[in-house]
Amino acid sequence: MAKIVTAFGTPHTPFLPEQVSKAPGQLKPEAMMNEVRQRLEKAKPDVIIVFTSDHFVNFFYDHFPAFCIGVIDEAETTPETGCNMPHYSLRGHKKMAAALHRAALKSNFDLATAQEVKLEHTIMVPLHFITPDMNIPIIPIYNGGLAPPAPSARRCYSLGRMVRRFVEDWDGDERVALMASGSVSLEVGGPRDTSWFDEPWVETVKGLIRKGDYQGVARRATEQKMLAAGNVAHELLNWTTVFGALDGALPDYLDSQRGSVFAAWDLEDGR
Repeated sequence: MAKIVTAFGTPHTPFLPEQVSKAPGQLKPEAMMNEVRQRLEKAKPDVIIVFTSDHFVNFFYDHFPAFCIGVIDEAETTPETGCNMPHYSLRGHKKMAAALHRAALKSNFDLATAQEVKLEHTIMVPLHFITPDMNIPIIPIYNGGLAPPAPSARRCYSLGRMVRRFVEDWDGDERVALMASGSVSLEVGGPRDTSWFDEPWVETVKGLIRKGDYQGVARRATEQKMLAAGNVAHELLNWTTVFGALDGALPDYLDSQRGSVFAAWDLEDGR
């Protein structure tokens, strides 16, 4: 039987790889990424289910699904302005992704599917730091929160619970990691400056994570509240999806810088 052995969440700041390359060992976000990486390496997962947002690379306003799962054999990175990283190619887990899609439909989650995807910074910045060898297959699940109206946080939480049930029922023996990509509070392109963030909201979310009150996050993360926390603060929906799969587990690591939270959970043997 497959099992979820770890979960983690980080931001996906596009210029972070270049910043770190110019000042290795000097930036707090690199240190926090390393904390998460060490825990992932200890867990030794066979596949990572990635909950992320597409930043108009695979989807646009004329075709932006609420949820979409990538049922892929392989995918490559695509060049992006402001994101200076090596070119990467990643394997998918097509068999497991297809089965997860079927399970979602049976559970009344109408996920769209993509047979081909381009990998952008929302997936690759975290993995650049956390799985630098790029040797762990992924199953990407995209959330349409970047183009409101977004799925509700409670719906995302329920999706995470369904994913947990699927993994526990899966016939294989894969060790599964879950990844949440995105910030809790962030403004891009104004009207507020990118240096602004909603500190009380970030501290509220961190406090709820620390206590394992993940349903509390889902209740409080209304569309109005997330929009007040920044025009891309709906990335929190990727976190609330992971929260639904944690079964109340407390974080093994939790830290933040401004509007970005870094966290990891040790879920081995049900912990």
